[in-house]
Order: sequence, then C-alpha cells, then structure tokens
Amino acid sequence: MTSQVSEMEIADFRRLFESVPGLFLVLLPDFTITAVSDAYLQATLTRRAQIVGRHLFDVFPDNPDDPNADGVANLRRSLERVLATRMPDAMAMQKYDVPRPDGSGFEERYWSPSNFPVMDTDGNILYIMHRAEDITSYVLLKKSRDELQKIVCANELELPELTEDISADNQHLHALNRALKLEILARSKLEETNRELNRELKRNNEKLETSNKELESFSYSVSHDLRAPLRAIDGFARMLEEDIADQLDEEGKRKLDVIRNNTRNMGRLIDELLEFSRLGRKELSFGHLDMSALAQAAFTEATNLAVNDTTLSLGELPAARGDITLIKQVWFNLVSNAFKFSAKREQAHIAIRGAEENGVLTYTISDNGAGFDMRYYNKLFGVFQRLHRVSEFEGTGVGLAIVHRIVTRHGGRIWAEGVVGEGATFHFTLPA
Repeated sequence: MTSQVSEMEIADFRRLFESVPGLFLVLLPDFTITAVSDAYLQATLTRRAQIVGRHLFDVFPDNPDDPNADGVANLRRSLERVLATRMPDAMAMQKYDVPRPDGSGFEERYWSPSNFPVMDTDGNILYIMHRAEDITSYVLLKKSRDELQKIVCANELELPELTEDISADNQHLHALNRALKLEILARSKLEETNRELNRELKRNNEKLETSNKELESFSYSVSHDLRAPLRAIDGFARMLEEDIADQLDEEGKRKLDVIRNNTRNMGRLIDELLEFSRLGRKELSFGHLDMSALAQAAFTEATNLAVNDTTLSLGELPAARGDITLIKQVWFNLVSNAFKFSAKREQAHIAIRGAEENGVLTYTISDNGAGFDMRYYNKLFGVFQRLHRVSEFEGTGVGLAIVHRIVTRHGGRIWAEGVVGEGATFHFTLPA
C-alpha cells in the first residue's frame, strides 16, 4: 500500500511540476536532464522525449555561428558553484541561443537564469533546479528603444529643422516606453507567481523526499524479510536432493536444480538490492585514491572469475579523492561487466584510460564484447533494467545502477556508448 501511495504521489507531483507556467528544468548532479516543465519546452523549442535522460549541454550547445557565445561556459560554472557551495546561484542576463527543431540553425534568445540545489536531510544534493525567464522580447525591445534614442539625438543635433520626423520618432519612442512599462508590470506579476510556485514546489519536494525515504525503508525491510523463506526453500530442496536422490529420475533432479538455482539467484538479487538501498544512507569518507591500483585490482579480481583469457591495456590514471570502498565497487562493477560481456570473444580485450581537463577527472573503460543497442540507453543505469536476456548473460540488473548512484554521490557523472557486436565504452567523472 505504501509503494502504491508513493507512486500516486510521485505521478501527481510530476503532473503538477510539468504544468507550472514557469520555465523549470530538473538536473541530476551529473547535469543529466530528469524533468522539465511544459513552459520550458515551449520556450526552448524542444520536446520532452527528446531531452529527458540526456546531458544538458548535449541538448543545448553554444551557437556555432556566434563567435562570442559563452552560454555553456557560464551555465556550467553556475551549476558547479551550486554543487560546490550547496547554495543557490543567480546568474546575470545570458545570451544563450536555442537550436531550431528543423536543424536550420539557432534562434536568438536572452535569459535570466538561476540554479538552486535540492538536498536530502544529510545535505547531499539530489537534484539541481534550473529556473529561467525568457527576457528576449524585453532585450530586443530595449535595443530598439536605444537605437531610436540614437536616431532622435542625431536628428536633434544635426537636423533640427526636421521637426515632423523628430515628432514621429518621439511618438514611436513613447509607444515603446509604454510597451516596456507593461512588460515590466507583467514580469513583476510573473515573478510573484514564480515565488508562489517555488513555495509549492518546496512543499512537494518535502513530500517526495518523505515518500522516497519510505520507499527505501520498505525495500530494505522487504529484502530482509525475503531471506528467511528463501533459505527455507533452498534448505528443503537440498534435503530432498540428499535424502531421495536415488529415487528421482533425471527430470526430478532437473527440477530440484531449477529450484536451487533460482533461490540462489534471488538471494543475489536481494543482496544487491540491499547494497543499493544502503548507498543512499552511507556517509562518504573522502581520502586519496590511487585509481591505477584500484583499476588493476579490479581486473585481477575479475580475472579469477573469468572463463576466458582477457588482456588489459591500462593507461596512466590520475589520482582522485573519494570513498575508497565505494570507488573500489565502481571499478569492480565496470571491469567485471566488461569481462562478462566479452566472455564469448576468443580474444577479449579491455582498455582503461584516464585524463584530467578543466578540473574534471575522466576515466574510461572499453571492451570488445557484445555491446548494446543505443536505442535502449535510457534503461542502462536503471534498477533491474537489462539490455540482454538472462540466457545470454547472467546478472541482476543492479550493478550499473549502483555505479550510477556512487558516482553521482561523489559529484560526478557516468555515461556510455555501445555498438551491438563490437563492444561498449563507459566513462565516469570525478571532481579534481
């Protein structure tokens, strides 16, 4: 019942959020777009299905035809300040053009943006709320007014005898001034509406946070409660196997094997679900990380479990700071994933490399395995989401979700590319 109520509340909140008249975008800490209001979609000429799940700056790049475009750099700095300070950050007016839907270029746009964090009770940033006001009409109107003022001044100084033209220009200027006053009044009302919506959004965020905690607690409790019946099923199946094995035909033995294998699989699934649940509560302990040593250790550990020969190409990896237990888990999950999906290759190869650029550490793990279809990319980091059949590759569908949560909690992001039959490449970042 609790999960049903939670799902209903989450659905209601999403509908409420999407219908607000303000321009809002919800980002994960790795700047992946996770929710967007209808008004924002209309203002930026986009559609929800095209942008949710994608990285912010992949959707909204700088206008390549504008050599002075700095919208991406300015917005990135503001978002990074929010992550670093855990405080809201208001930006100055920005010129940030948006791509036309038909791909024919960019539309000129001016914005008044601000960004603020959404945190849990422990002060961890769960989301960044990006709010913008489209002030394009105001800016263009001001430009027109300034140009007219220049014309009026020039006429007064150089052509004082052309009184009729000056009068016409002044009348035009007065009309623009009246329009500007109306614009300012409308903007004031909009700001008041936005403040009220922000208050409503905060109240709904608190409800959502409570629902998430209840859901996490529910998952944890259910996982614990499922262990006892699973142990009982496996135990009785083992006793049957030991006591009456000589009385069973091959089909009976096969069915007992099916029961025991499924209970073991369910046990692994519960273990990973518990691990995923714990990640939301675990306090991070930051320290120096030798990423080369962690990557090599993960490869060595995975080699002991592998069924084929796999070669490793390990480049120089920049050191980082983070929770050694959790980052070790990230390396093991990604490397063992590469092993698993390369198992059918006669000569499997894994390449690991790293780089530091603009205060960001990036680590990359590539393999020449089965790859995946990019059409289903949005499922890649979801809990219990699988892109391959269990008969092809075993697993629970939790490993990459754990990696995503750990990297996000460290202030980084993770993404991947894959080609079916050729391999996959995973990247993750950490702050320098």
